[in-house]
Amino acid sequence: MTENNTEKIETQYDYSFEYIQKKLEGKKDSFGMLMKEIVRTGVCTECGTCAAVCPVLEWDHVTAQPKLTGKCTGCGICYNQCPRTITDPYVLMGQFGTGYVANTNIPEVIGGQDGGTVTSILCYLFDEHLIDAAIVTMKDPSKPWHPVAQIITSKDDAIKSSGSIYSHSQTVEALMDAIRQDFRSIAFVGTPCNIDAVKKMFDSPTGMLKYFMRAHVLSIGLFCMDSFAPEAIYPFFEKDGIDLSKVQKMDINKGKFHVYYDPEAEPIKSYTIKQLDKFKSSSCNFCTDLTAENADISVGSVGSGAKRNTVFARSGLGREIMEDAAEKGYLTIEPFNAINLNAVLFLAKLKKVAQYNIQKRKVFIVRDTVEEEEPRIETKPEIQQDSVKSPLGTRKFISASQTLKEREKVVTLSLTNTIGYVLEDLKIRIVTVEELFEKRPWITTIKELFPFETIEIGYPLDVPEGQPIAANILVEASTESFGKLFSRTFKVAPTEEKTK
Repeated sequence: MTENNTEKIETQYDYSFEYIQKKLEGKKDSFGMLMKEIVRTGVCTECGTCAAVCPVLEWDHVTAQPKLTGKCTGCGICYNQCPRTITDPYVLMGQFGTGYVANTNIPEVIGGQDGGTVTSILCYLFDEHLIDAAIVTMKDPSKPWHPVAQIITSKDDAIKSSGSIYSHSQTVEALMDAIRQDFRSIAFVGTPCNIDAVKKMFDSPTGMLKYFMRAHVLSIGLFCMDSFAPEAIYPFFEKDGIDLSKVQKMDINKGKFHVYYDPEAEPIKSYTIKQLDKFKSSSCNFCTDLTAENADISVGSVGSGAKRNTVFARSGLGREIMEDAAEKGYLTIEPFNAINLNAVLFLAKLKKVAQYNIQKRKVFIVRDTVEEEEPRIETKPEIQQDSVKSPLGTRKFISASQTLKEREKVVTLSLTNTIGYVLEDLKIRIVTVEELFEKRPWITTIKELFPFETIEIGYPLDVPEGQPIAANILVEASTESFGKLFSRTFKVAPTEEKTK
């Protein structure tokens, strides 16, 4: 066998970063992309690099942004040299040695989630006695489509666990249970955030030494764009007529979230991801990892087509497992050039730019002292905070605080969404409580209160001139879906009186 033929066989699945780089650079109308993604979003550092490297750009000191002095040729230099654009493939997708398009050859798995690659890998690992256990996420039998992390120990369990649940799962807890039960070789399947947790435990094992010296963990990472809060998205589905107990499959492809009663039939409902954005877990707003960059093997459905998976082997062990599983008939694999790189890179970039989106939003509600709504005076006892039962137990939907502007005789009430997903049609009710009577009611509805967004409401006090400011202000918040979420009485008094 010649040296050239040997080299060809060894590298047939190797990923070429030069190939990826060409996909990223030299895009048409790169100046337009620079303006849209960097300058107009407020990400620009005003360093002037774009103008320095391009002969038809100059820095406009009046508007503090670049401007064209000639025709843009779409060469890509301004976009690619900007320090705030992300064009390095290692940064976008992490380092890896090999890429594949894969799909299962196991009859019981065919027709499952996408290409069935993860389940097929687990079946191979169990059959070859390479692992004692695996950590996976399955559906909670007592709560339809709620996730529960499980330790599985057989190929049959792996097949039963196939399918995706688009919610956070506490898989690391199950991993630690498996290690305490003396399983020595464990496959760990998780989203990028779970994979990161395990990697950190290995890299800095403060207090973890006795566990991770006793077990080897193979990490299989799942591509993840978004995770949704079950307590938010499932009531929305049910309100839209979906019976969760009948749902057999959920998946995301081509920018839509599909729900199926029959996996082989058309979805009963499909939603754009934008429609469901309000139900997204708040942590996903800050995640920058699409492809599980710290896993041994990363698996997703982006860029591979229907019923197939895109797979990146990031370690030598991961590569050997993929190719041996294919050789033994568990998988069919094709080399990296079968992957639609544009799709992977596009979504990876969307995740990476999340690092520029971290901000705390605040909305000010301005109201006139003249009431626009008819007063609604009700007689009821004063409600204390600890008497309110949250529909989610101890989880707080809203936190609140108050400040008094003594000169204006106005108390400013600040309410913050702390539950982590959008609260819709939030009804706010504020009244003054005198003994058992409520006076000066003010009611409004906030159409959407985003995660960690704060609203400030100025509520004028009815205090006669010359009398000290003292009042009990009752604040209530509720939604149609969850009922009463917040109820608290604030005691308002001047700073001097509080000090005394």
